[in-house]
Amino acid sequence: MNNEKVSSFKQSYNITLDIAGKSANIVKRSFLFFIFAYVFQGLAFTLFFPLLNNIFSKEFNLNETLFYLVIIAIFSIVSFIFRWLGSQFQYSKDIIEITHNLRVKLGEKIKTMPLQSLYKYRTGELNSILAQNVDDSILHMGIVSGMFFEVAIIPIVIIIATFFIDVSLAFALLIAFPLAIPIYTWSRKKTKWDKTQGANAHATLEADIIEYIQGLPVLRAVNQVGKNANNLQKSIINLREIQKKGVYGSTFPMIIMNTLIEFIFLFVLTLGSLYIANAQLSIGTLIALLIILGRLSEPLANFLAVTGVLDIMEASFKHIQKLLEVKDFSIKQPIKEPSKFDIEFENVSFAYEGTKQKALENLSIKIQDKSLTAIVGPSGSGKTTITKLIMRYANPQEGNIKIGNVDIRNMKQTTLMSYISVVFQEVYLFDDTILNNIRMGRANASEKEVLKASKAAFCHEFISRLPKGYDTKVGEIGGSLSGGERQRISIARAILKDAPIVILDEPTSALDTQSEVAVQNALDALIKDKTVIVIAHRLSTITHADNILVIENAKLKEKGTHQELFEKQGKYYAMFQAQQRVKQWNVKSSNK
Repeated sequence: MNNEKVSSFKQSYNITLDIAGKSANIVKRSFLFFIFAYVFQGLAFTLFFPLLNNIFSKEFNLNETLFYLVIIAIFSIVSFIFRWLGSQFQYSKDIIEITHNLRVKLGEKIKTMPLQSLYKYRTGELNSILAQNVDDSILHMGIVSGMFFEVAIIPIVIIIATFFIDVSLAFALLIAFPLAIPIYTWSRKKTKWDKTQGANAHATLEADIIEYIQGLPVLRAVNQVGKNANNLQKSIINLREIQKKGVYGSTFPMIIMNTLIEFIFLFVLTLGSLYIANAQLSIGTLIALLIILGRLSEPLANFLAVTGVLDIMEASFKHIQKLLEVKDFSIKQPIKEPSKFDIEFENVSFAYEGTKQKALENLSIKIQDKSLTAIVGPSGSGKTTITKLIMRYANPQEGNIKIGNVDIRNMKQTTLMSYISVVFQEVYLFDDTILNNIRMGRANASEKEVLKASKAAFCHEFISRLPKGYDTKVGEIGGSLSGGERQRISIARAILKDAPIVILDEPTSALDTQSEVAVQNALDALIKDKTVIVIAHRLSTITHADNILVIENAKLKEKGTHQELFEKQGKYYAMFQAQQRVKQWNVKSSNK
């Protein structure tokens, strides 16, 4: 816990400018205003020495007293103006703009980063970065800078001024610095650990909470709720332990610092009293010094709390920075667009990050334009990896993937995805209206075009029966609709997009017979004149395919039409026969 490296104030300053981004000059200007504000405030305090000396002098001079009062008032007004200008950053649109721009920047990064990198993050972790981490990095920036400069600038100005009044008293004030340094360093190490680990624990807890809520029906079914929800309980306990250590780590050094301030106050009072007794110091000087110390005691006591907030900002920004530093896909020049939509894999080998086992090995396949190609094989053979690489989930370690004889690395990601529609086995609908969920296929589509796509996908009938029709909200993840209804809406979305390449991840495998027929009819409307790839689990559904690719152990095992592969009596034949036997067994079992 004590091995955390403490950032210097310069590093904290640079991190602050990094957070501000294009608005760094606004932040610098705010800092400069605060410096001027507290220099003038420090000068106003130092004038208490001649003011009180004159008041307690045997030869009281009214004009001189009024002069010092006027100068103090002027310095105080100037200090107030600069402080107001410095605080404008905190209470104006600037800080909101920085917050907004950072979230937009993160949003753009999430949209463009490789999916392989994106999937390393849990949903709750990304949510924590976009919400809590952004706020922690920015929203305290103005307040912290104002408090920090108050603590740092005013004592320096006063000590310098005290040297011109009495060197021994100035050294008495300086004694706090060497005593405060080890307390400060000790505190920073403890709070830095607390804030870094706390940010990680909060992100993990948020991810576990989202996972828990989304999986609650399943968890209830297996009695893994409440105390039995092991992952969530571990996250809650971990955060509690970190917070307990953090409270101790931040509170104890602060108590010691407060005690040190009180010690300095008593030390100066004792030393000053001795000087007065020996006629070496005036009572006015001592009273001024004690007033100043009293004024500075609160910000000095809060100094450790201020540096703790710097650690919060830094810990939060590290999460942001880590996400922003993920490298986007490079686009090879020149940028090209295909004129047709056949797909070719040339000696492609690919392994997922963190594993040496290849998901695809030296794979060469050709998918003809405007054809229906089925990909079959055992679980884990590499079927889904093929479709992921077509969408540039990640770059293969070896080989090339081409669409219309154009390497997909020569295409912008947005352009590539405009060519592809995907209908997944597990459909994700947004908590919005049915109309808007379908319209996600093409944002500028008219209601008439949405209606046409809906009818083609055999959605219109069941949507019309809903109380609000197309304005019905589907609930989170489309939870208010059946599996078949969700599937048809996703097909309507794909029809509306009208992309030349369609990828189907066995969209009918989990449906009942009636829903399957409706979805199959919808698919027939979707795949007309398209390059279609089907990941098939039930081989009886793809006997009409133009080409069937059999994948096993990351390699192409067989290819051909159903008839050709059946006649070979190889892997495909064995898989087909096995499924037929299971089907016959199910029929016999149901007849008993």
